[in-house]
Amino acid sequence: MSLKEQAYDYIKDKIIKNEFLPGTGLSENSLTAEIGVSRTPIREALVSLMGEGLVKKVGRLYLVTSLTRADVQEIYELRTLLETYALQKTINSIPDEELNQLIVDFEQAYQDENWDEYLKVDIHLHRLITHVANYPILAQFQQIIRSQVDRTRYINVNSKTRMARSIVEHKEIIKWIKERNYAEAKKALEYHLQQVYQEVKLNLNNLR
Repeated sequence: MSLKEQAYDYIKDKIIKNEFLPGTGLSENSLTAEIGVSRTPIREALVSLMGEGLVKKVGRLYLVTSLTRADVQEIYELRTLLETYALQKTINSIPDEELNQLIVDFEQAYQDENWDEYLKVDIHLHRLITHVANYPILAQFQQIIRSQVDRTRYINVNSKTRMARSIVEHKEIIKWIKERNYAEAKKALEYHLQQVYQEVKLNLNNLR
């Protein structure tokens, strides 16, 4: 891993987990001391994060971007469009074995009340849906949206009830993917993303 990638991953992780809150100033000098790399990779990482909409530059200062209700609405409208489009391309190629393992992993995360593990499984499923080979422009759009979506994952209030409800929604998506029924899988995916959007919107004040 390059120094730029190391800095990028560190800063992005802090933003996504809301440890660097909206409006937080990101000083190159402070980040250099914190991460233990020189200013050049820090600056390169910040420029990459600007391209993903996580950071903006005001004068000489880098700031963590805000996340408004309008932003969240746009993010989830675009996420729904991109994921349902990608699903049309991937539905016949996602292996049953991986889908079956995802169900096992979801249930284990629920039993353990392990939110970090649940998020890993959730991300894995959505990556399977959206990984379309030989569509580089789609991949670029997905990377931008993915960064914003990852940020919203840590906004919601975590509870076992919410996890249970979400797992039911994921199982419905998996069921229709295994049956290679795009119309029903699309419907289940749209419903799930709408539920997530409503939860994020409700809990957006957690960022304040």
